[in-house]
Amino acid sequence: MPQHDPNPLRSRAQRIDFRSVTARDVETGVEAAVAEAEASLARLLDREGPRGYGDTVDALDALLERVDRVYGYAYHLTSVRSSPELRDAFARVQPRYKTFRARLEVDTRVYRALHDVATNPAAETLDPLRRRHLDKTLDRLRRAGAGLPEAERERVAELHVDLARLGTRFTEHVLDATNAFALDLDEVADLDGLPPSVVEQARERARSAGRTGWRVTLQAPSYLPFLRHARRRDLRERLWRAYNGRAEGGPHDNRAIVCDIVRMRRELATRLGYRDYAALVLEDRMLAGVDQVRTFLATLEARTRPYAEREIAELEAFARDELGIVTLEPWDVRFAFERWRERRFDLDEQALRPYFPLPRVQSGMFDLASDLFGLRFERVDAPERWHDDVECFEVRDEDGTHVGTFYTDWYPRSDKRDGAWMNDLVEGGPRPDGGFDPHVGLVCGNLTPGDDGRPALLDFQEVQTLFHEFGHLLHLLVTNVEVRARGMGAVAWDFIELPSQVMENWTLEPAALARFARHVDSDEPIPGRLVDKLLASRFFMQPWMQMRQLALANVDMALHVDFDPTLHADPHAFARSVMVPFDIAERFVPTGVVCAFAHIMAGSYAAGYYAYKWSEVLDADAFSRFREEGLFDRGVGRAFVDTLLARGDSADPGELFAAFMGRAPRIDALIERNLGPFPDAAD
Repeated sequence: MPQHDPNPLRSRAQRIDFRSVTARDVETGVEAAVAEAEASLARLLDREGPRGYGDTVDALDALLERVDRVYGYAYHLTSVRSSPELRDAFARVQPRYKTFRARLEVDTRVYRALHDVATNPAAETLDPLRRRHLDKTLDRLRRAGAGLPEAERERVAELHVDLARLGTRFTEHVLDATNAFALDLDEVADLDGLPPSVVEQARERARSAGRTGWRVTLQAPSYLPFLRHARRRDLRERLWRAYNGRAEGGPHDNRAIVCDIVRMRRELATRLGYRDYAALVLEDRMLAGVDQVRTFLATLEARTRPYAEREIAELEAFARDELGIVTLEPWDVRFAFERWRERRFDLDEQALRPYFPLPRVQSGMFDLASDLFGLRFERVDAPERWHDDVECFEVRDEDGTHVGTFYTDWYPRSDKRDGAWMNDLVEGGPRPDGGFDPHVGLVCGNLTPGDDGRPALLDFQEVQTLFHEFGHLLHLLVTNVEVRARGMGAVAWDFIELPSQVMENWTLEPAALARFARHVDSDEPIPGRLVDKLLASRFFMQPWMQMRQLALANVDMALHVDFDPTLHADPHAFARSVMVPFDIAERFVPTGVVCAFAHIMAGSYAAGYYAYKWSEVLDADAFSRFREEGLFDRGVGRAFVDTLLARGDSADPGELFAAFMGRAPRIDALIERNLGPFPDAAD
C-alpha cells in the first residue's frame, strides 16, 4: 500500500477519519485492499523452498488482517451512516471482497502450503498457541471445502458470495421497512397512558418530520414504550402489526430472500459433506453438535415451561379481571405486563428513569471495570467520529499500557440499523518488541434520547443493554494473545456472550446500583424502597421472555436442520409452526416471523441463536463466584480476565471456564438466577 494513501479506509492509523469517508472511498478502498491481498497471496504461494510458520502462517494472517480491516470499516459505516450512495457503493464492492475470501478458503494451494508447514519437522517446536492456530486454520479450510474437486470448490465459493449479498439486502430491507412506517397522531386522546417523556419525544419526532401532533415509529425507543403504556388498544394493534410485519411484503419484502438463504445454506452444507447447515456450523462450538444443542434446549424448555404457564395464566386473569381485556391479544401482552407490574410491585418504570441518566450510568460502569479489572477510562476528542453523537475513550491497564480505544454511539437515527452491538475495528495485542498495539472497538445502541438538551434517562432494560454491550467491549479490550487471529474474534460463538451477559448481573446488585443509579438533578442515590421493588420484580416476565428466546432458538435450529426445500415449500409457515408451541396461542406468532430476524438471516447467529441461552448458563454460573467471594473483589476480577477474557481462543472454552470455576457449568445457576423457586414450591 502507498505510504500516504489519501483514502481514509486504507489508513493504518489507529483512528481513521470516518467523517470524511465517501461512497467512492468505500468502493475504491475495498477494491484496492482486495487487489493488494491477491498480490500478496500470489507471492506467498509462488515462493519456493521449505515452508515455515513465519513466512507462511504469519504472512497469511497479515494479508488477511489488512484486507479485513478495510472491509470492516466499510461495513461499519453501512450500519451507522447508511446513505443510498454508500449502500450502492458497498453493494458493488462487497462481492469482490467476499469472492476473494471465499476462494481463499477453498484454495488447494493455500491448504497445501499450510499442510507443508504442519508436516515440517520444525513444526514440532511450535509453542502450543501457534500449533493450535495452525491446526485450527487447516481445519477451517478443510471444513470450507479446500479438499473438494475444482468444480465443487467454485460452487462453494459462489454460495458464500451469494449468501453475503443476500444478507446485506436482507438487512437493508429491514432498515427500510422500519423507517417506512410512522404512526402520526393528532388527538391528545390518542396519547392516553403515555408518560410525559414519551409524549414529548413523539412530539419532537413529528416536528423533525415537519408535522404537527405526535409521531410514533418502529424504532425501539418509540415502539416499546407505546406498547407498554398506550391505552388505545386499536393503536397498539396497529403498531404491533406494523412492527411484526416488517419486510413481509411490499417494496422491502424479505420472504423470497429468506427462502434463498435457507436453500443455499443447505446446499453449501451438503456440498461440504454435512447432513445440514447446523452440523457444519456446530462442529467447532462448545456444544459441538445438533444433538447437544437440542438436548440443552429441550432441558431448558422443560425447566422453564411450568414457570411460563403459571405466569401467563396469572397475566390473563389480571387482564380479564382488572383491565377488562377478556381475550388477551399479542398487542396487549406488554401493556398488561406493565399494569400488572405496577399493581403487584408498586413499581412504575418511569419512576426509575431519573435515577439512570446515561452519563452517570456510563461513568459508573467504567468505575466498576476499574475496580474489578484495573482499567482506566479517559474521554478524548474525536474529530474523526462519524456523527456528532459519537464519543471516544482511551483505556489503560493497571501498568499504564494503552490497551484500547473505543467509540460509543447510543441514539437512534434513520440511517442507523436497529438494535445494539459491539464491533471490533482493530484487534491489537502484544508485539514482539514487548510493546502493545491497542485494540479499537465501538459500542452502538438505540437508547431513548434526552429531551431539550437534558441527559438521556434510561429504563432498566436499557441499563442492562448498556452493561451487556460493554461486556463485549471489555472482552476485546483485555484480550492479550500473541497470535491476533486467535484473539476475541476467534472465540467459539456459543462462548462469546459470556463476557457481555455476566456484566448484566451487577445491575441487580444493590451495592452496584448505589454506585451508578443516582438522580439526574440531585445526584441522590436511588432510594432503598425503589431498589427493593426492583429486586422483588427480578423474576417478573422472565419465564415469558425465556420461552420466547427458546422459541427463536428452536426456529433457528429447525430451519437449519429439519427444513428441506424438496419437502417443505414455505420456510415462513414452517418456522411459524415451530414457534406456536412456545407462545401463548397460535395467533401470537406473526406470519412472517423470520422476515426481520436479522440475527440468523444476516448476522452471525445462523444455527447458533441458542448461544444466548447457553451463554446465560455460563454467565449465571461464573457470577456465582463473584457473589461468593466479593462483588468488587479485584482478585476475582483479575482471575476472570486472566483465565477467561484475556486468552481469546488460545484454548478451548470449556478449559477456560473450568480454569475460572474449577468445574463444568451448571444449568441450575440459570434457573435460580432467572426464574427463582419452582412454581409448586412458591404456591
